[in-house]
Amino acid sequence: MGSMTVAAAPCADPCAALTAFGDAAALLDVRSRSLRWASPAWLALKPALGTGTPLSALERALPGLAAARIAALAGATSVRVGAALEWELQAAPFDGACLLRLTDRREQSRVVQRQLDDREQLLFTSRVISVGEMAATLAHELNQPIGAAANLLRGLRARLARRAAGLDADEAAALDRAIEQVMFASRVIARIREFTHNHQPRHARVDLAALLRASASLLDWDVRRTGARVSLELPEGGAFVRGDEVMLQQVIVNLMRNALDAMRTDPPEEPQLALRLLRRSGEVELQVCDNGCGLEDDAAAKLFVPFASTKPNGMGIGLSICRSFVELHQGRLWFSRNADRGATFHLGLPLVAATQATATTRNTP
Repeated sequence: MGSMTVAAAPCADPCAALTAFGDAAALLDVRSRSLRWASPAWLALKPALGTGTPLSALERALPGLAAARIAALAGATSVRVGAALEWELQAAPFDGACLLRLTDRREQSRVVQRQLDDREQLLFTSRVISVGEMAATLAHELNQPIGAAANLLRGLRARLARRAAGLDADEAAALDRAIEQVMFASRVIARIREFTHNHQPRHARVDLAALLRASASLLDWDVRRTGARVSLELPEGGAFVRGDEVMLQQVIVNLMRNALDAMRTDPPEEPQLALRLLRRSGEVELQVCDNGCGLEDDAAAKLFVPFASTKPNGMGIGLSICRSFVELHQGRLWFSRNADRGATFHLGLPLVAATQATATTRNTP
C-alpha cells in the first residue's frame, strides 16, 4: 500500500485538474500494466474499467488502444478506438506512465446518422412528389389527344353508318372496340388527375430563413463536390410565410441543385452560391444566385415548359413542378440574368407576421 501511495503522489495535481475539468481521463502504469487512476468522468463512460484494471482488459474493451499508445510516442494527437470506432482516445507519456483521455463520439455519430436519414427522406420525398407531378402533367397533356381521338372515331362511325352500304358487323365491332379502349384510357387518366390533385398544401406557419438554412445543410455534400462557397444573407427575426414546409423545401432544394449544376457545367474560377432572403412590403423574396453557365435565350424561353430540359439526363419537370408548388402558395417564381455571369432565381411568397398564431415550424440548429 505504501508503494502505491508514493507512486500516486506525483499525479495528484494533474489528476485533480482533469477531474475538475470533467475529462474522462485515466493513468496507465506502464510497469504494472494496469490503471493507476481513473477520473469520475472516465468511470461514467467505462464503469468496468476502474483503478487496477489490467492492460489486457483495457485493450479488449478499447480495440486500438495499443495503436494509440504507439501513435502517442510518434506525436499523434488522437486515435479512434472501439469496435465501431465510437471513441476518440488521446495518449501522452506522463511521469513514467501513460495518460489516457477518452472522448465519446457516439452522439456525434448519431447526429451524422440523423442528418443522413434527413437527406434520404428528402430524396425519397422529392422522388415521390416528382412522380406525382409528372403523372399529373402527363394526364393533362394526354387528355386532349385522347379526347380528340374518341371524337374522331365516333364521327367516323356515324359517317360510315350513313352511307348506303353501311357498315358490316366486323367493321362496326372494330370501331366500337376502338372507342371503348380510348374511353378506358380517358377514365384511367381522369383517375390519375383526381389522385394527384388531392395533394393540397398543408398550410402552417413556416420560417423561410430556418428552412433555407436546413436545406443548405442537407445539400452540403453536393456543395463540397462542386467546390462552391455558399453565403447566406438572412433578415433578423426570420421571414414567416404560410404554406406546406415539404413543398417549399422541394422548391428551395431544386433551385439550389440547378445552381450547382450550372456551376459544374461551366466552372467559374471561384464558384459562388448566394442565398438571400429579402423582406418587402407584404412579401418575402428568396434569391438563389450562382455564377455558373447562365441561360441562353432558347433555354430561357422553355424554362418552365414540361419535358423541356437543357440537361443531358434531365426530364424537364423540375422547374415546372416548382412553379406549380409556388402557385399553390399564391406566390411567383421567375429568373433574371446576372450582370457578370450566371443567373438568379427569385421566389416571392406572401409574408405573414412573426407573431401570428399558427402551427409550429421546423426547429433548426
